[in-house]
Amino acid sequence: MKKLFFAALAVFAFASVDAQTGFGLTAGYSNVSIDGESGSGFNVGAFADIGISDSFSVQPELVYTNSSSEDVTYNLFNVNAMAKYHVSEEFSILAGPQIGFASGDVPDALDMAFGDDFSSLNLQLALGVAYSFTENIFAQARYGFQLNEHVEGIGSVNTLNVGVGYRF
Repeated sequence: MKKLFFAALAVFAFASVDAQTGFGLTAGYSNVSIDGESGSGFNVGAFADIGISDSFSVQPELVYTNSSSEDVTYNLFNVNAMAKYHVSEEFSILAGPQIGFASGDVPDALDMAFGDDFSSLNLQLALGVAYSFTENIFAQARYGFQLNEHVEGIGSVNTLNVGVGYRF
C-alpha cells in the first residue's frame, strides 16, 4: 500500500510542471453494494487533472470511501486513474481503474474466516460523468464494478459515488 501511495504522490508532484494541470478536492455520497446488500456513506478525496489535449485529460485520485449498514462498516482507500473525455466545456465522461484497499467490519470478518485466501484488494472498473458549473466547481457521478473477488465465491463489491468538487 505504501508503494501505491508514493506512486500517486509522484504523479501529483510531476503533474505540477504541466501548465494544463489542475488540482482539487472532492466530497460526496457513497453507496457500497456487497452481494446485493447496500450501505450508505461518504467519500472524500484529492485529485490532479492533467490536460493531454483540449478534449482529453487524465485524473489521478486518492479517495477515501466509508459505508455502513446496520452497524457494519466497509471502508475503501482508493488510488484511481480516470481517463476523462471532454464532450464539451461543461460535460465530461470518465472511465478507468479504481484500486481500493478494503477495511472495516466486513473485510475484517472475511480475513479472520479465510486468512490467506482473503484479499483486501478491490479492483474496479469505474464509469461516470462530470459536469462543470464554473471553472472551479463541478459535480460528478460514477459507478465502480468490481473485477476481482475478495474470496472465491463471495459476492462482488460495487460502488456508487456522487459528489461535488472544487478545482484550485
